[in-house]
Amino acid sequence: MLTIDTLPTRGQRSDAVRLVQEKLIANGVEVKGGADGIFGLATSISLANFQTSRGLNATSAVDLPTAIALGVLPDLATLGIPQINVFPSQGRCSFSDSWHAPRPGNRLHIGVDIVGPKGLALYAVVDGTITKMYGADSSLSGNALRLTGADKTYFFYAHLDSFAPGITVGSTVRAGQIIGYMGSTGNSGVSHLHFEVHPGGGDAINPYPVVKAVDACHVTEVLPQP
Repeated sequence: MLTIDTLPTRGQRSDAVRLVQEKLIANGVEVKGGADGIFGLATSISLANFQTSRGLNATSAVDLPTAIALGVLPDLATLGIPQINVFPSQGRCSFSDSWHAPRPGNRLHIGVDIVGPKGLALYAVVDGTITKMYGADSSLSGNALRLTGADKTYFFYAHLDSFAPGITVGSTVRAGQIIGYMGSTGNSGVSHLHFEVHPGGGDAINPYPVVKAVDACHVTEVLPQP
């Protein structure tokens, strides 16, 4: 088994690449050149074929959903990572793993930044309750809210342009429901959603694997509303 930090990338030569190739072959996917441990074009094509056959986003990369489907990573529950039902933003967006990147004032980044144009719909990632809200005058977060699930895990959304109509503290929401719109309020120079995950209401964990598992930046249509 691999770990999130050891998933291979294009251009690598390693035993991790060989393991992925062996898993592709075991799943009936041809890898030209066989399990040679070289992550080149042939392996990228094979990954895309596997992803398409499984209904995954065809990234040609060993992303989290693909690694789990191949069996080179355990599922999120085994990894102790909270699962979400819906990606937090409408598509035409992008994001990367910026966990603990330095920020002004000796702060560390404890979220993931999903970058996209102002006005993109932002969705409740699970069924839950809006337990806290912040206004545009909040110097760091700007318009922001907490969505808390049944297990007390809460998800923090920041820099919203605005909240969806009817969203207030105490609102009960369903996964996929629009709760706000992407913006750049607070300490933000670019339109994006800052998204945090706090398991059980405690300290934040790296949310990148959580959102990567349901990556829907390619889904540009607004989700049907519950």
